[in-house]
This record gives sequence, structure tokens and C-alpha cells, in this order.
Amino acid sequence: MAPQIAPGASHTFLGSFLGYFVLNIDPILVRIGALAIHWYGLMYVVAIAVALWVMLRYTRRLGLHDDQIWSVFIWTAIAGLIGGRLYFVIQQPNLVQNYLLNPINIIAVWNGGMAFFGAIFAGSATLFFLAPRYGIDRYIAIDGGALFAAVGQIFGRVGNIINGDILGTAASNGIVAIPGQVCAHAPCLAYVPDAHILPWSVVYLNPNSFAATGIAYQPAPVYEILLNLVILGILLPLRFYLPHLKAGIFFVLYLALYALSQFVVFFARGTEPIVSFLGTHVLKQAQWTAVIVLLLCIPLYFFIMRVSRPWPYSAENPVPWMPPAAGHAARDGAGGSGGERGRIPEPVDPSGLTLGEVALPAWQPTRAVGGRLRNIFGSSARDGLV
Repeated sequence: MAPQIAPGASHTFLGSFLGYFVLNIDPILVRIGALAIHWYGLMYVVAIAVALWVMLRYTRRLGLHDDQIWSVFIWTAIAGLIGGRLYFVIQQPNLVQNYLLNPINIIAVWNGGMAFFGAIFAGSATLFFLAPRYGIDRYIAIDGGALFAAVGQIFGRVGNIINGDILGTAASNGIVAIPGQVCAHAPCLAYVPDAHILPWSVVYLNPNSFAATGIAYQPAPVYEILLNLVILGILLPLRFYLPHLKAGIFFVLYLALYALSQFVVFFARGTEPIVSFLGTHVLKQAQWTAVIVLLLCIPLYFFIMRVSRPWPYSAENPVPWMPPAAGHAARDGAGGSGGERGRIPEPVDPSGLTLGEVALPAWQPTRAVGGRLRNIFGSSARDGLV
């Protein structure tokens, strides 16, 4: 599929800079018998893969070990996907008829419909409560989750663009007269100069898209991607500085910036209804959520400043953490109680390790084991590690 520039209805100087995109792409990428692979699902896989790659590079620099991250990541990813879907479902005006009376629609994510606020809420809560079980500080865990979310959503919205399930306000009065045979066959993306339609609008032509065909819409998911890039541009230079100030502050900053972006971008979401709340009828559901989250970020910031601590570890001074098997053996041999067996301790200063606890060897970023960079977990106390 190669982008095209089609002859437009306007040949003025202004018309050469203003115009709309014509998109004719089937939301289903490929069909294999009864199996259909959707662009939406593919982009979620890409989003998770890229975000995980970025996050692992981040956590290694903070001195965390890959096995710790993999252990908690699986549960967090599942919780995020479930939370994102359920938060979308409960906001729908046809909740009872379309979802509660037809439960299969609740899991029909291939039809679009994920509320990222729900993914943030469920994923962050899972990280916060499960992280200590894997020897990860709660607040540094939600910092890593914030970076994962900031990167991943950029790719996920590409699936929404192809689906046509997130639409901005209508930019044309009725059906657009597309010149000639522009994008008559899928897959195709073309640009038509036209000064009479709001710039950068999108006209969907594929009959399988969620959008009404032939009508120009403002590209709300593109606006969201651009805002997410701004957020990422702010966060990336601070990702190592803020944890060393206080672990958890990075998460609060991301949450506030994301809420602000949602408040702004939903003014361009033309298909989202205004809801009545607190005696007003001025904002949409996601905007009210954004306002509440922004307000909650204030006490959350002061709470984290009070209870959290500066992150003391790095790649050169990694978190002292026992591999589960070695940890069990050490505690069992030391006569630990049954309730303590299998519990991975919170990160502590290496000088505070008790007798029988096994610290990991120095971080070795150039030694690949099992296809990924990690420590040598087979080492033991008899190798000189205490």
C-alpha cells in the first residue's frame, strides 16, 4: 500500500495545503479459514512488544533484574487488558441490552473498544500490590508501568485509525465527492487537496470499517497520538532523574499529563455523548474521569513524597534479590517459619543482608542467557557470594 496524492477539487495555493485523507483498509488484516487477524489486535501486540523493550532497558538501568520484571509483567498485562475493556463496557449507554444481556460482546475486543483509563487503573493497582512479592519496590514498579503505558498507547491508537472506531467531529456536510477512482481498491491511503473541508480530515471508504463511509471526520486518534508524543517527550528526559528524587513521582507526572491530554482531545471526539454530572451537562465521560484523576494527583503527589524514598540502585549497584529457588533453600536451611518461606524480601541495602540470604552477582549486561540479558541466577553462596 503506497500513499497517493490525488487531484483535488481545488487548485488554489491554499487548496494545495488543505485537504483530507482517503483511507480504504480492511480492519481485518488476513483471514485464515475461520480465523481473522485484525489490525487492531496486531497493533496491540506491537504496542506491548515495543513498550516492554523500552521498559526493560529502563529497569535494567535502575538495577532491577529481568526475571523480576517478567514475573510481574504477565499479571499486570492481563489486568490492564481486562481493566481497559471493562471500563469501556460500563461507560456504554447500551450497557444492559448490548453487553449484560449478550455477555459475548463483553469480550469482543475485535470489534474495538478499550478505555485506556481502565487499563491504567487496573494495571497500576496490580503492580502496586504484587511488586513486593517479586522483590520490587511498589513505587518504582508503578514508575515502570507509567513508562510502559506512555510508549504503548502510541502504537495502539494506530489500530483505532484503521478501524475507524474512534472518530472526531464531522468535517463535511454529508458525503464527500472523492475525485475519480481514488482508493477504489483496498488497501489504499490517498491525500486529496481541498480547501473546502477542514484540514487533515479522514474519509473512510472500506465497507468493513466502523465509520460511516464517504464522510470526512477529524482524526481524533491522530490528535491523541500527537499528544502522547508530547507526553513522552516530557517524560523520557525525567525517567531516571525523578526516581532518584522519589520513586513514584514519575507515575504521578504521567497520570496528570495523560489526564490533561484526555480532557483536551475529547473535545474533538465527535461521537462521544455529553453526560450529566454534578448538575452540569458540559463534559463527556472521559473528561470527567480526567478531571477527577487530575484532582487526585495532588494528594497522591504529597502522599508519595511522604512515604516513598529516593531510588538507591543502578545497573552498577543492582537490587539485592534472591532467585526464588535459592531463597527457599536458604530460608529452609536457616529454619525459617512456614509462613516466611517463599517470600521474596523488599529491596534492602546489600550491607543489611542477613545470614543465609543470597545476593546476586554483579550486573552483567553483556552476558545473554535464555535469549535475553539478565544476571547469572545459577550462582550460589559457595561461589563467594554472601
